[in-house]
Amino acid sequence: MRPHRYALGCPQSHEARPVNKFRKYAGYAIMALLMGTLIISFALWGIGDMLRAGGRNVEVAHVGGFHVPIYGWLGGTSVSIDEVRDRFNRQLDQIQRQTGQRPDPEQAARYGLNVRALQDAVQRAVIDAAMNDYGIVVSDDQIRDTIAQNPTFHGASGTFDLAKYRNLLQQARISEPAYLADIRREIGSSELFGVVRSEGLAPTSLRDDIFKMESEKRVAETIYVPDSIIVDVPKPTAEELGKYFDANKTRFQIPEYRSFSYVLMTNADVMDQIKVTPDQVKQEYESRAAEFGTPEKRDVDQAMTDSEDKAKAIIAAVKAGKSLEDATKQVTGSTDGVIKLGLIQKKDLPAGALADEIFKLPQGVAPEPIKSPLGWHVVRINKIDAGKVTPFAEVKDKLEQDLKNQLAPDQLIKLVNDFDHELGKDGSMADAAKALGLKVQSADNVDARGQDASGKQVVIGAGATELIKAAFSTREGNDSDLIETGKGEYVIVHTNRITPSRTPVLSEVEAKVTQAWEADQRRKLADQKVKDAVDKANSGNDFGAIAKDLGLEVRTTKAVTRFEVDSGNYLSQPVTQALFKLPLGKVQAVRAAEGNVIVRTKEIQQVDLAKEKDPLDRFATQLDTMIANDLVGQLLAALRAKYGVTVNEQVFEAAFQPQQPPQ
Repeated sequence: MRPHRYALGCPQSHEARPVNKFRKYAGYAIMALLMGTLIISFALWGIGDMLRAGGRNVEVAHVGGFHVPIYGWLGGTSVSIDEVRDRFNRQLDQIQRQTGQRPDPEQAARYGLNVRALQDAVQRAVIDAAMNDYGIVVSDDQIRDTIAQNPTFHGASGTFDLAKYRNLLQQARISEPAYLADIRREIGSSELFGVVRSEGLAPTSLRDDIFKMESEKRVAETIYVPDSIIVDVPKPTAEELGKYFDANKTRFQIPEYRSFSYVLMTNADVMDQIKVTPDQVKQEYESRAAEFGTPEKRDVDQAMTDSEDKAKAIIAAVKAGKSLEDATKQVTGSTDGVIKLGLIQKKDLPAGALADEIFKLPQGVAPEPIKSPLGWHVVRINKIDAGKVTPFAEVKDKLEQDLKNQLAPDQLIKLVNDFDHELGKDGSMADAAKALGLKVQSADNVDARGQDASGKQVVIGAGATELIKAAFSTREGNDSDLIETGKGEYVIVHTNRITPSRTPVLSEVEAKVTQAWEADQRRKLADQKVKDAVDKANSGNDFGAIAKDLGLEVRTTKAVTRFEVDSGNYLSQPVTQALFKLPLGKVQAVRAAEGNVIVRTKEIQQVDLAKEKDPLDRFATQLDTMIANDLVGQLLAALRAKYGVTVNEQVFEAAFQPQQPPQ
């Protein structure tokens, strides 16, 4: 097995593409392509039968082999639906770690994360088939060595720490067999794709042209022309308004409204039921002592010897008037005998007699040596910074509330179970709430955004998102399921009345239609004024004079590359893109949300390759990597075509079928 590893990234096509893509992907490793971008980049330690993954479940895809009707598959590699679900959940975990919020699985599937998970699992099966086909065998010892050398799992001693490994594994929520399979595949893939070398793949001319394009900077002059510059929009006639309404009825659709009642159970509902004793509060204070004070620090020097007699001789010399440094030199003959520990806390020292004694001593040289597993210590305390402790009385109320907050979720679960029990008596939501003394709240005529007819947000606060979703997925006159929110609250909804969406008549929304018609007319007139200004500028008229005629100002931007913006001077990304297509001195208008930006190329700054040797060399390496990625991608595509992939669409669709709304 050759230990080849290359810094390659996700495959890209050979088509022209924005150069910032090169920078974006160039640093990726080959396993980001092979193992998927959502695998945590550390390996796992395992022994014995941990290295043998087993089990069977429903097959969703098959790589290679032959399919015999009735009998099934002969040969090839199976992809289970459980593996695809695992890859899908890893993606959700990754998003949750990055954003703090876990996506709804149905929404994630709509965005195609389930398809991505399937392709990820299939790609792994293709690699496994290729490793088997080409006789690439990875031994258990190789897996162990790879994992043991991974610094992610090293403890304070700098070696593999089994406890740390188990903790990380638990946090990652992934099984040992799955990770071991990933490591086996990673090692084998390094051999399989080791033929792809990333050095010297990009032609010099291609490197230079792309680097020039990426490094080029431009300075622009801009004029922002808001639509509000048009102030004399005429009122529409009845005929104009009618035609406009008929052509844009969907814009004025009255949405579906729902009226509903609900019970929301939160920690606040059970806080009065939680009792905390004074002893519990005191114990909490003691266990969190470090949180309520500044620990004592001491400035410490020490001399070390290999015998008690030498240590006592040093102390005797100090008592006779010598400094610790001179006394240590006299006894040991070393000029480097005194070690300065500096300002330390007790926790900075190894637990034991040394730490205990150092933090008991008064300032000065200790009258007796201290023994530790390292030898004999003569200690000098140069300075003592006494710690500061916040009195218990000052934090008692906070600690009591903290303890209640810790206990509240368990008490809330009890309340929810009691509520669910009441519902099980064939009662309604209202009956269960009455039995437990819970408040039934209500909302009238609310749309799917939680807003009333005027556009005011009326459904807000705890559980608002789940509340609206439940209300709009429950039939009229029915109770929803009891739902847990993302923040640990519980909600149940009864849909009282549904008012279907409808298309209004003009008289109902005439004010909105008139406002929209006027906004469209204002925009058209503003666009025409901008077009006239652009034509004048491109015909040679002074840019500043054009701005003055409009009652506006010209701004000069900073020098930007084609991937940068200067928002303070109206240079958004679309305007920057337009700027880099314009010849020097030419002008173009770019539509913004409520106006136009007129942009003129003032200066073009080309890069001097002779002065950019180091950046050019780094870019060459990145470009070589990208081309190598393309080659790896083509090799993977060829392997997939060679073995063939069959997907059971019914199994896949059933696994990610959206849940039916409660009836």
